[in-house]
Amino acid sequence: MYTHRYAPKNSAQVFGQQLAVSQLKDFIVNYKQQKQRSALLYGPIGNGKTSSVYALANELNFEVLEINSSDLRKADNIKSFLDSALGQQSLFFKPKLILIDEIDNVSGVKDRGCVPAIVKAISKSSFPVILTANDPFDKKLKPLKKISKEIEYHKLQYRTIAHALTWICQQENIKYDEKAINSLARQVDGDLRGALIDLQTCGKELTFEKVVGLSDRKRTQSITSALQIIFKSSTADNALRALDDVGLQPNEVFLWVDYNLPKEYKDPKSLAKAYEHLARADQFHGRIRRRQHWRFLAYIYNLLTAGISSAKIERNPEFVQYKPTMRLLRIWQSNMSNAKKKEIVAKLATATHTSTKVAHQQLPYLRELFRNGGGKDIASELELTGEEVGWLKK
Repeated sequence: MYTHRYAPKNSAQVFGQQLAVSQLKDFIVNYKQQKQRSALLYGPIGNGKTSSVYALANELNFEVLEINSSDLRKADNIKSFLDSALGQQSLFFKPKLILIDEIDNVSGVKDRGCVPAIVKAISKSSFPVILTANDPFDKKLKPLKKISKEIEYHKLQYRTIAHALTWICQQENIKYDEKAINSLARQVDGDLRGALIDLQTCGKELTFEKVVGLSDRKRTQSITSALQIIFKSSTADNALRALDDVGLQPNEVFLWVDYNLPKEYKDPKSLAKAYEHLARADQFHGRIRRRQHWRFLAYIYNLLTAGISSAKIERNPEFVQYKPTMRLLRIWQSNMSNAKKKEIVAKLATATHTSTKVAHQQLPYLRELFRNGGGKDIASELELTGEEVGWLKK
């Protein structure tokens, strides 16, 4: 797997997290002088939190003892495991790092008592304890934050991911073009680990068409699973959380539901009731767009899930294959175009020391210059990619 083959071996090889890695290194090296007994690394998934711990351990000659919080679901288990781990000398006579991965997974009702047990064990530790979390702002984690040095791992910029993908393609002799690299880098939304998995999936040639196919397949698998829960659930409660992990905008969900609803609900009364809920959700969506009343978002998802699920008189026993409409492809193309536009505006604003608003106003003049065959020096000055230059010439 590329994720293992190209895992960083030292701090210099960690992509795009120089400040965070420097702070973590300082915590480990000067642990005995630190007031905090643990370090809490937080940030989006796939941006180098866990890999940087192993990279620094290798660099500093530490042994890592990793515990995934999902494996320890009871306070008694955590206490016995951590007490043993934190008290024992390394088998290889190396200093130890204790890594508790995804600590935010122990914040649920079933894990009550786990956080106090971890806090108590950490307070006795002779070794650095490092915690990772995607979402550290759960109130139940507050006791851990009090004893931890918080280190933020920011969302990786697409240019950083594009650089990493290009380098790996060269190492693996993978044929690629810049458009495909940039598209994949944008598509993974800061998740470098996900980008490496997608790159390996594409084989020995990375094309724009393959990247689009990856995006469509992931999004389709996610939304179709959600639709099956909504349409087939016997109770509204079962459907209520169906869209939690889908990651689509409400307008995209509307199109999926609208297109597939008649295939699933054959009874006219059920169909009419379901469309009433869909129309009501669209009304709330309009109020958000016009007035920025974001509190209505909860009503939208309740109507799209529990509302539509409860509209049916009886469940359709037949298998239904859910499909997207062509309007979804046009939305995706528009989003990709807007992403390029934002990148160009940001570069122009930085180079001219102006706001993005002013830079946006200058964009039509810049496009006219490029369309007429000029702009070569500007492209070099702004460090525009070939894809961005192509957008300006359209």
